[in-house]
Amino acid sequence: MDRVAILCKKDKDLMESFSRLSLRCAGHRSLLLIGLPFFSSYLEANVKKEADKDRLIIETTAQEYLAGKPRCELDLEDMFERTKQVDKAFLSSLMIPSFSFHVRYSDFADIRIQRIWLISKTVYALLAKWPETASLADAVRNAYSGAQFKERLSDILHLYNEETRILSKSLRLGLLNNAVGAYAETMYQAMEEITVKLTERYTKKIYGDQTVHA
Repeated sequence: MDRVAILCKKDKDLMESFSRLSLRCAGHRSLLLIGLPFFSSYLEANVKKEADKDRLIIETTAQEYLAGKPRCELDLEDMFERTKQVDKAFLSSLMIPSFSFHVRYSDFADIRIQRIWLISKTVYALLAKWPETASLADAVRNAYSGAQFKERLSDILHLYNEETRILSKSLRLGLLNNAVGAYAETMYQAMEEITVKLTERYTKKIYGDQTVHA
């Protein structure tokens, strides 16, 4: 059983579900979505980029765990620098007319490094409690209480929301700049709302009918 591949697949599924639900929620909140269809395309591409970055972090961390490196010795700065290559590929793939996008890593470096650290800690915790014959859900229950898991997942998603909010405000589309800024804020509020709902759903799915409050 390839535990690392399972982690990457579950992370990708989670992020795609999160993006889809957030876009739907934002559409209900604001008619700007109708006037800015490109923004949906941007966010769909952005979540693919995030899943690619997460896979890089998960695979790198798992490799270090299996090599016996203590968690405290993980090179977070190196992983951060490597995620920039994923950003570069993402920006090159965007096909939006009159589009410009200037990334200032100083605006969100701390947020991304915090997220890298949380994902890395989670990978270490799960692999340490994941026997070869067990499922991912078993590993989660072995490593965390329901409240702990809910809090960890919520924190990881919240940091993604914060970074996306900052990056979205860096979009430049000429006369549409004001609309983009307004929609970025609407999208952030929708993502925060879905974070609460999705963490509740995943926690209940893994821990059953227990009522979990973080």
